[in-house]
Amino acid sequence: MITNDLAQMAVSRFLEQQIDAKSEKLQKQLMKAQEDGNHAVITECQAQIDEIKQKFERTHWLDVAVNSMAKQLKFGTHISKGIHPDAKGDNVNFVPKQQRPNTLVGTHNLANPALDANGNAAALPLASFFDFDVGQGVKVRDLILADNEQFIASLSDDKETASYYHACFKQVLQSTMENPTTHERNKQMLWTVNDNTANHLDELQYINIIPLYPSALSYEVYLKINQLRYSDENKKALENRFKLNATHTPYVSMKDLATVQLGGSKPQNISQLMSRQGGRNYLLPSLPPKIAQSREFALSKFAENFFHSKTLKYHIRDDFEYVIQVVKDARNNVDVRDKRKDAIDRMLHTIFAIAHTLQEKSAGWSKDYALPRSQKIWLDPYRADLDDEEEFAQHKDKNEWQKEILEDFASWFNNELREQCQNLKYDIADAEFIEWKREIEDMQGHYQRMGKGVFL
Repeated sequence: MITNDLAQMAVSRFLEQQIDAKSEKLQKQLMKAQEDGNHAVITECQAQIDEIKQKFERTHWLDVAVNSMAKQLKFGTHISKGIHPDAKGDNVNFVPKQQRPNTLVGTHNLANPALDANGNAAALPLASFFDFDVGQGVKVRDLILADNEQFIASLSDDKETASYYHACFKQVLQSTMENPTTHERNKQMLWTVNDNTANHLDELQYINIIPLYPSALSYEVYLKINQLRYSDENKKALENRFKLNATHTPYVSMKDLATVQLGGSKPQNISQLMSRQGGRNYLLPSLPPKIAQSREFALSKFAENFFHSKTLKYHIRDDFEYVIQVVKDARNNVDVRDKRKDAIDRMLHTIFAIAHTLQEKSAGWSKDYALPRSQKIWLDPYRADLDDEEEFAQHKDKNEWQKEILEDFASWFNNELREQCQNLKYDIADAEFIEWKREIEDMQGHYQRMGKGVFL
């Protein structure tokens, strides 16, 4: 609950903040002129500062806000210009009136959606006023919509004027429209409402659906994705991935993230929120799943190396193809390195999943296979529990086989990359071999922390 003092001081605090922001440069010039004794500059700066103070004097500013700005702006959670920059249709402030299914994600999921505004750029200070944080997460618009008495009283010393100002602000915020208007630039869709009962085409009845851009939801998604990707915690986790002695923590990486630019070089022409986003709107991938026939991993008894087997090559073909695409990117920047890390991790997830299915087979299945002993211990770990496998168990307990697995993977991966990337084969050497070993070590550690041991 907001305190009475905070509600009463909301208007004056906002106007003071505006004065400070608008006159900051002039204040610095005034201080320097006073130090230098430059009276001409002092007089000029003081006059400009007084002019700014007069512009944001409470009675004057509120009168302009109600009688001018409010008539030049359209507010809403869903905006018309997001569909087309020249659309002049109305915006809508969406307020859910009934419970929506949990399977639907939309503006109704936002506890306190941002309110967007567009119109004359000179009137946008009113939007900033509505969005001003009074304290404890409460904004001026919340006080207006809640009919806060202390706030209403602060609008004017005259009760009738204060009530009138409040009523105007509330009407603008609620976007109450008796006859909402659309525009030729808006999309329009005719939707039949009686197709199940109509017997003839001329009996069909329609409603006209005008889709609007959900800028409040888009803005929330934009903030959330940026917070996940660029937070100090995520940056630190990304930096620590390749540091041997650093603490490795989970990090966020978003694949196939696209953006659509609205407003071109002037996103402020679309709306206030779009201006804050620089016109960038994130698009999450909504690709259909790949439908493929499920095949059990059938390892040949004659395979002398798990990593070299044709069956493994078949099962990781998509992941490995993605790795090749990333490795061939010669650029050396954070995005490319992150993509390479993610590509290799994806491939390792698949390899470990396959290894897990083999580990769940009946103990001793590897006896008749040509695999090296280290890989048999890895893929057939419970064989060590059998009565006649004391020697096998002894080798397993030494843990030397784990090092051999890491080296087998790094060697196989190096050779595959050299074969697939002929133009880079001389660049893939010992340093890369060590990096591949570290990748699988990191992944093994990740599984270990999750309680899913890769090396049983």
